[in-house]
Amino acid sequence: MFKGAESNIYLTKWYGKKAVSKIRIPKTYRQRMLDEDLRKKRTISESRMLNLVKEFGLRTPYIYFVDPSRAEIVMEFISGNRASKVLTSSICFDIGKFVSTLHSFNIIHGDLTPSNFIVNKKITMIDMGLSFYSRRNEDKAEDIRLFKEILNSTHHNSCSEFFCNFLDGYRSINSKELEKILQRLKEIESRKRYAIA
Repeated sequence: MFKGAESNIYLTKWYGKKAVSKIRIPKTYRQRMLDEDLRKKRTISESRMLNLVKEFGLRTPYIYFVDPSRAEIVMEFISGNRASKVLTSSICFDIGKFVSTLHSFNIIHGDLTPSNFIVNKKITMIDMGLSFYSRRNEDKAEDIRLFKEILNSTHHNSCSEFFCNFLDGYRSINSKELEKILQRLKEIESRKRYAIA
């Protein structure tokens, strides 16, 4: 079992196939009915997103079963390593392409970290639990800011190189929008520095 911030992940079988069961865990600090409704909505939304992005040529697990009342998704098991464990310039480039494709269809990931990608021959996104639609460059910049911050905290010595490769991958899909998003990213980072000071 793997415990995440939002969900517990279990290895299971689905009609003889190795599979993953993702169950959103109740949050005791939320009012019970509100919590149940939120977990149900996020479960439905994530399953739809995981299916939708396949239409854009992106790799995500196949969904086998969704039970909104239990806040559970049973999905394909993806073999390979989490990108966070084997991160390279090439993988960052591929993640950049993946994210740029999402953003070009106005999908914001909401929790963009290397841990949410599995690497084998290609990369596969395994978690879209906080994804949502938005045309705002602010939201796209927040996705990129989070990825940059995670790189800085987990791969500090290679952060600059890896982030440049991520941006190169992003630019290869959507160079037109990237400069506006990066300008917004600078504004966000400036606001945060000002707030800390």
